[in-house]
Amino acid sequence: MNFKKFYFLFIFLLYSTIGFGTSLEDSKNLLEGTLPNGLHYYILKNEKPENRASLNLVVSSGSLNEEDDQQGLAHFLEHMAFNGTTKYKKNDLIKYLQSLGLDFGGDLNAYTSFGETVYKLQVPTSEKDLDTGLEVLREWASEITLDPKAIDNEKGVILEEWRLRQGLTQRIGDIQKKILFGNSRYFHRFPIGLPENIKSANHNLLNSYYKKWYQPRNMAVIAVGDFDPNMVESIIKKYFNYKGDDNFTSGVNYTIENNFKKSTTIFTDPEITGVSLNFICQSKNAPVNTMDTLKKSIARDLYLGILNTQFSIISKENNSPIINGGGYSYNIGKKDRFNMISLDLRENDITSGIEKGYSLVKYLGTKLISLETLNLEKTDYLSGIKNFVKNKKSIQNNTYIDMIKNKYLYGDTFINPEDELSLTENILKTITPEDIENIAKEFYQENTAIFLIAPEKDNLNIPSKEDIDSVIDKIRSSSLDNLTLNNSLPKLEKLNLVPGKIITTDSTKDCTIYTLSNGIKVYYKHTDFDKDKISIRLFKEEGSSNEDYDNYINSIVAPYLISNSGIGNLTSDQMEIFMKGKNFSVTPYITDYEEGFYINSDMENLGLSLDFFRLMINNPKIDKDIFNNLMNQLKEEVKNKYNSPKALYRDKVSSILSNNNPRRKSLDESDLSKISEAKVLNIFKKKFNNFNNYKIVIVGSLNDTEARNEITKYFASLPVKSENNKPQPLGITFPKNIIKDSVTKGVDKKATVTLVYPYEGTYSNENRTLYNASSKILDMILIEEIREKLGGVYSIYSVPDLEPYNYGENSLKIFFSTKVSRTEEITEATKTVVDNFINGKIDQKKIDDIITNYKLTYETAIRKNQYWSQYLYKKSFIPDYKVLTPKEYNSFINYENMVKFLKTAVNKDNYIQITLLPEREE
Repeated sequence: MNFKKFYFLFIFLLYSTIGFGTSLEDSKNLLEGTLPNGLHYYILKNEKPENRASLNLVVSSGSLNEEDDQQGLAHFLEHMAFNGTTKYKKNDLIKYLQSLGLDFGGDLNAYTSFGETVYKLQVPTSEKDLDTGLEVLREWASEITLDPKAIDNEKGVILEEWRLRQGLTQRIGDIQKKILFGNSRYFHRFPIGLPENIKSANHNLLNSYYKKWYQPRNMAVIAVGDFDPNMVESIIKKYFNYKGDDNFTSGVNYTIENNFKKSTTIFTDPEITGVSLNFICQSKNAPVNTMDTLKKSIARDLYLGILNTQFSIISKENNSPIINGGGYSYNIGKKDRFNMISLDLRENDITSGIEKGYSLVKYLGTKLISLETLNLEKTDYLSGIKNFVKNKKSIQNNTYIDMIKNKYLYGDTFINPEDELSLTENILKTITPEDIENIAKEFYQENTAIFLIAPEKDNLNIPSKEDIDSVIDKIRSSSLDNLTLNNSLPKLEKLNLVPGKIITTDSTKDCTIYTLSNGIKVYYKHTDFDKDKISIRLFKEEGSSNEDYDNYINSIVAPYLISNSGIGNLTSDQMEIFMKGKNFSVTPYITDYEEGFYINSDMENLGLSLDFFRLMINNPKIDKDIFNNLMNQLKEEVKNKYNSPKALYRDKVSSILSNNNPRRKSLDESDLSKISEAKVLNIFKKKFNNFNNYKIVIVGSLNDTEARNEITKYFASLPVKSENNKPQPLGITFPKNIIKDSVTKGVDKKATVTLVYPYEGTYSNENRTLYNASSKILDMILIEEIREKLGGVYSIYSVPDLEPYNYGENSLKIFFSTKVSRTEEITEATKTVVDNFINGKIDQKKIDDIITNYKLTYETAIRKNQYWSQYLYKKSFIPDYKVLTPKEYNSFINYENMVKFLKTAVNKDNYIQITLLPEREE
């Protein structure tokens, strides 16, 4: 039989059956409509999270529609939405939404892009709350007041947001923008805008943009959540059926105008710490709304999967010039798409890295891959879709929101998970190596822009533009006959274990506790939050704290080296192929005070994931190539780390807070000299060859019988020897009194400040709860006083850290950046807020708000595996550990308890203030 002829006949029949010109149908679960004024609405019922709804107002206008004197005002207008509407004056809107328990920046937020502005709310699903949420969206749609005083106050906040993006990020970004966008409208309309336009913004300019583009025919309301869709539809009709401008005309559909030409750009900077290279191509984009465009989208994903797998294999070769490599593709607007391949290269062999990376790009763009390679990737892709569908009832609202938003903005079809799986299964059967080659050609074009980024320093051999072009021309004219793809699917050796036994079973209100024949305790909880997900954590209190410094250094790299060097009979590169289509991960860790494993899997792969775990501890090994590559990478990182002002600053903060404890600094050359294959293997075996005093938490969708089977086979058989190793406190104590220090490094327009208030109280569940509550209230005050009133920052927040296993390293940290000339003013104002807070200047309304927020957060959290995994983990070694119920929290969190706690926990005369300042401003 002529197999080749038969294969193409089969493909032809599939094409004939499927009909690739056919339009895709939207999910019948999506309720959509258009009001008489032209406003679109989309409503979808989704059960997760329970009793929660996500509401979005999508305005089909962003920075591209700005006039020359309006640059940045689309984004400015987004800010003004939170500064007052007809019904909600000034900041009353945020205060009101916070009174519902919503977090500013989390539950209520917004963003502005080139082509859209989106406002987002997360609300409870009572009819009253849904009514309020949709009323707020309606206010934003046409009732933003644009008070002149509020506009002037907000300028400082927006300028600080602009300032955050300056420095090295901006310098690289300016070059990349020119490469990507040429002289198109996109280049001249970045959403953040221009400082001069922000400073000159006024009511008339903002109102002109607002009234022109915020029209019903240019907007959509999207609602996804655990609600009655018909009820939500009636509320939308109630609020949004207002009259718009009958003369409204849609904006220009701007494109990048096919500006790409073959080019090579080299950018060096003293603050860059490594060499990276981008190959950038441009292609046309089309909405995913037909079988043909869906097929192309899937084929693109398959290509990227193949490409990324091969780059991962290449990076593991001995002395590979490529550290990391990968491709990605994204659309800009409706018609344009960028296809990029990014490489991190060894700085001592940049040219070889370019040659090796581009050779793979050409190979895929000019040669047909084997059916074996394609089928492996199809298996992997289909596995991901199946896993998505199996867990469809735990898909979060925002996932669906993004899909519906793409339907409204770009014309994609909204497909429900089951239909997507069915379509994908059929389409995958029709995708051929030729289809992958066609996609690959979009990444391999004559008109490719090459962008090389490297440190600016002596003795670094950076190839010239001519050198790079010569390498590219050489590859484009070569046959690449010697290049092949690794696609051989290996088999894992069988594991023979003698099962142990479960000795006792104790049922509690939270979980079932099994005591095993080897003494290990297992905390098991069955859940149905995710239909097919299991989370396992094995852990022991010890870590590297009781090891000498040499062992400590080797313990830092041991988990990475062992887990990337192959498992059992599999080599490191075979692992890349073996993992195709398998949904599990096994991750060892060693920290200061603990060691253990994280294992995540679905039911199909649970046994395999546990085989991996046992093979990793039974016979750990180190691949010499993986070891050498990591050491080469670390040497480069150590050599270049202080190019970065942020790295120097982080080390300064750590050294001051730890009183120069060597275990709190970043690695240096002396540390690297202590690392060896033998020492790494020794410390890994030492930590994972004896499971005495280990505990195990299992949370997920496996039932009791399945759990008992896996527990007896894999965990009750673990080796246990009598010993009593415990964590050894490192003895790190924060400095006393007031410490001020600074780092001056780099070129930037901002100063960065860290304020640290060491915790001065004792640990208890109650104190931990009060500490976390205090931080939430403090954040609200800091936003009001420092951001809104002073306009001194864009972002300011505190981080509380109080746990018994911190062994004294407990603190409240405050982070912000600001204009260099305002550093002292904003820092002193922040400390004044803290002083007043400690002394009881706390509004009762803010206490009420965090109590309401706690209830919402708690109700969502307890329906997630992650919550129960973390809760049982802490409960296992903190006997009195407790998470308060909303009712208990409501009774406990009050003004008196908070002020009493703060007096003992935070001392206004004991803080560490560390500032990063630029050597000069740009």
